[in-house]
Amino acid sequence: MLIIFGVVVVGVILLFAASNIGKSYQQNQNSGQDQKITVQWTSDFNSALNTAQKSNKLLFVDFYANWCGYCKELDKKTYPDQGVQQRLEQKYVSVKVDVDQNPDLASKYSVYGLPTLIIMDANGNEIKRVEGYQTPSELLSIL
Repeated sequence: MLIIFGVVVVGVILLFAASNIGKSYQQNQNSGQDQKITVQWTSDFNSALNTAQKSNKLLFVDFYANWCGYCKELDKKTYPDQGVQQRLEQKYVSVKVDVDQNPDLASKYSVYGLPTLIIMDANGNEIKRVEGYQTPSELLSIL
């Protein structure tokens, strides 16, 4: 009887230890998720240019409109991607320009279709342009 009791106690201790090891592993895995990078968007184009000049980064400009379905898809599916967020935060100052509120700026950069994504240097010179919805992998290949 004493042997059975000892086996049960050892079994309970092993189960407890195993469950705590699993929890510890899970906490370590989740700790990286807690440090999620999020893109810091601005809506002030001139301020973004100044920030790009001071930080020696390029400018990533998302020309959009509130009524644009594909623009909403970018916000919902592409920008939340961890790889996209990391790349944008590391290399770019990100600005969203509402073409309905900034028609002169949209005209200056010949934005006729939405969404239009333009990578610019810190002086506002266009380096690369892509129009239409981009999946996370498509956008990463451009960035």
